[in-house]
Amino acid sequence: MGRFEEFGRRIDEEVARLKRMNNFEDFGKRVDEELARMKAFVKEEVAPETEKRTAQFLREVSEKLSEAAGWIEERNAARNAQNPPKP
Repeated sequence: MGRFEEFGRRIDEEVARLKRMNNFEDFGKRVDEELARMKAFVKEEVAPETEKRTAQFLREVSEKLSEAAGWIEERNAARNAQNPPKP
């Protein structure tokens, strides 16, 4: 079972447990605990992979932008070679 599936299973179990609570104070404490666990999960499991993929995406975009800039410069140089500036 993957991490996301395990996390989903744990959420389902906790929701079932919360439904059995009779006291709003206990319910509130449990929600706070689960929110803290969810924040930790996002910080430790989701964020690093997202950052890795974002960095790779930015590298690819940077490369494409450099290629586009080079193409524009070549086109401009060719245009200037055909039509030299008049003194």
